[in-house]
Amino acid sequence: MKTKSTILKKLFTFLIFSLLKISMSFAQTFPPANTSCTSKDLEVVAAKFSGGDLCNSCATATSITRSLILSVNNSTGSVRTSFAFWGYLEIYSGTTGLLLSSTVRTGCGGPVLPGVVTSLNFGNVTYNCGDIVKITNLIEAWSTSNGNETCPLNPNNISPKCGKLPSITINGGVNGEFALITSQCSSATGAIDLTPSGGTAPYTYLWTVTNGGVVPTGQSTNQDLTGLVPGTYSVRITDAIGCIINKSRTITAIIPPVAIFTTANNTTAACGASATSLFSYTNSALGSCLISGSVTSTLSSQTPSGSCGGTTTETWVFTDGYGRTITQSRDIIVSPAALPTMIAPATITVACGSIPASSTIPFSNGLSAGCLINGISNPSAFTATPSACGGIVTETWTATDSCGRTLAPVSRTITVSAAALATMTALGNITVACGGLPTASTIAFSNGLSGGCSISGTSNPSTFSASPGACGGTVTETWTGTDSCGRTFAPVNRTITISPAALPTITGPADITVSCGGLPAASTLPFNNGLGGSCLVSGTSNISTFTTTTPGNCNGKVTQTWTATDSCGRALVSVSRIITISDTTAPTFAALPAPTSVSFSTTPTFQQAVATDACSAVTLTFSDAATPKNCNGSYSITRTWTAKDACNNTNTVSQTININAAVFVANNDSGTSVNGFVGGTSFTNVLVNDTLDGNPITASQVTTSFVSSTNAGVSLSGNNV
Repeated sequence: MKTKSTILKKLFTFLIFSLLKISMSFAQTFPPANTSCTSKDLEVVAAKFSGGDLCNSCATATSITRSLILSVNNSTGSVRTSFAFWGYLEIYSGTTGLLLSSTVRTGCGGPVLPGVVTSLNFGNVTYNCGDIVKITNLIEAWSTSNGNETCPLNPNNISPKCGKLPSITINGGVNGEFALITSQCSSATGAIDLTPSGGTAPYTYLWTVTNGGVVPTGQSTNQDLTGLVPGTYSVRITDAIGCIINKSRTITAIIPPVAIFTTANNTTAACGASATSLFSYTNSALGSCLISGSVTSTLSSQTPSGSCGGTTTETWVFTDGYGRTITQSRDIIVSPAALPTMIAPATITVACGSIPASSTIPFSNGLSAGCLINGISNPSAFTATPSACGGIVTETWTATDSCGRTLAPVSRTITVSAAALATMTALGNITVACGGLPTASTIAFSNGLSGGCSISGTSNPSTFSASPGACGGTVTETWTGTDSCGRTFAPVNRTITISPAALPTITGPADITVSCGGLPAASTLPFNNGLGGSCLVSGTSNISTFTTTTPGNCNGKVTQTWTATDSCGRALVSVSRIITISDTTAPTFAALPAPTSVSFSTTPTFQQAVATDACSAVTLTFSDAATPKNCNGSYSITRTWTAKDACNNTNTVSQTININAAVFVANNDSGTSVNGFVGGTSFTNVLVNDTLDGNPITASQVTTSFVSSTNAGVSLSGNNV
């Protein structure tokens, strides 16, 4: 059995043999754009050219061919039989730094050992010595750990066993790349940003210059240069193993742009006011490239000349340090001299018909020499003359100056007073009966003038103050007027006296006779004057009063009187009637008890009668009447009461009490008295008490029918009952 050590030795020998037989393929298809590469198992960590000496030295700009070697790091623990790449091989000029070519480059090889960096040869590349060579947009892919995939790899099946690099520079020996900043208008504003590449770091630098260049103090051994003027700058780059390359770059200067004037718009100037001015120019550059400043203009003569205005040309000229000239101009429109003005006379007020005659006034612009303009206005004009009502008249002056310009007109206001106010004469005062107020009327008015100042007419219909009503009073009749000018003139009045309406009357009721206590209640009576409308006076009298004419209750007399005052405060004629009082009503009794019954041994008690009379005191008397005894000794007493008033009117009322004579006692050895027998009851040996004489009556087997109001149908047995 083979030992584990023997197996490992044979596997190592196989891997070394496989490396010596690296297979190459340049027929890979560029992967799709949407390839998803998330694995970092294998990665290109370096790229170089081989085939020259240790420094890969060569004559600058000489075409050379070198082998492309990619160093691949396998971070997994397994062998990958195939590794492929896709990318763009870009070659940049070693003298200008510009891109010379860009071609698609692919390759596939293997195997790639686990846990180490494996260098794979992917064929030759031809380029000029000193050029910079890069692979950009690099896509890497590898086989899976089972080792079944071989070159070329299918780009559609590489996800996720792939990776991406944006760019890798191929080390073809010590080299450098440059980024230049141009000098601004020959000033010390240029710069060189040097990035060394290839060779072995660290690097040293030595700068020299030609064509006017200057290496700033202290920067001759710097990697980068700043503050450079235009010129050619050369550098010798030496790497850590002594490999050297010389590179040059030229810093050029930017010529500043030509300055320009800003836009000069035409302008205006008053007569005699044209003057030169400063005008700015600039090229809007920065730093030393800035050209800016200002120059003073020159003016041409005004055309045409004179106070009526013209045109002057204003021109600016500037020549810069490079001999370049710029020009700007504009027209100044010289305005005519200020327009003359006029001053109108002061405002006036005149009476109706007194407007002044037309006139002229002077005008001037107040200037001197060639800008003075003056003269006389046109005759003034008036607006229409107002009527007798007066109003405003505007007097206006117009003028045209020597330049043919119309001056601003001026005016004054003439206030024409209205003609005198009209007057009226009122009618005379009158007196009328209630309801006799006259109808509204008009009267004439006039101001007494003539011609255009005459004002006359008729007043408004007269108006009346509130009518005083049926009570009479005074009414003021007023005439007002508004003339044709809309003015209200003084009103005039007259007084109309209105007499009160006729006095109302009351009609009294007829005399009456009433019984005592029947005197009617106090009352009122209506009254009116029988007129209509506002002349009607009506109302209700005062509450009537009573006066005793003949004293006494049996045949007295009372006078009932009504008085009244109307709404005008006038006392009306009072009216009365006679009321005769006759007492024919007897006194009245309060109710007495109904008939009652008592035993013979009880003394009857009668209730005291009570009688009243509405008119006088009552005299009360009574009499008693007894009925005879009946067979058993019962009887009744009736008391009759008589009431008499002062007028001899009488009334009677009675009360009856029944007295029961005998009481039966049962003789059944008990001696019990029996009252109120039940009908049909039979007794033996009954003892009858005779309440009339006190002697008892005995009975033996005597049956007697006893009928009374309370013991009907009682049977008694006995003797001598």
